[in-house]
Amino acid sequence: ARVEQLYPLPISEIMAEMNKHPNAQVLWVQDEPANQGPWPFVWANLFEHLGGRELRRVSRRATASPATGSHHVHEEEQKALITEAFSR
Repeated sequence: ARVEQLYPLPISEIMAEMNKHPNAQVLWVQDEPANQGPWPFVWANLFEHLGGRELRRVSRRATASPATGSHHVHEEEQKALITEAFSR
């Protein structure tokens, strides 16, 4: 499922989707680095509702800058991100 609204975080809707697939691995996929974008907010607000279910993040590594400064490096990171997200 795709989360379109981050605030207020639609926790009941997210959990309803997760509960439809109790054996599925749950991933939060974002293009931004791990320490940027919605991940820190989502993790802090969703963690207590998971009931022990694992939520894995797929994103670029944490960094001080949102961009690599190199188109080639960006393309390689993007390719790796997509591969990791869809190979699970």
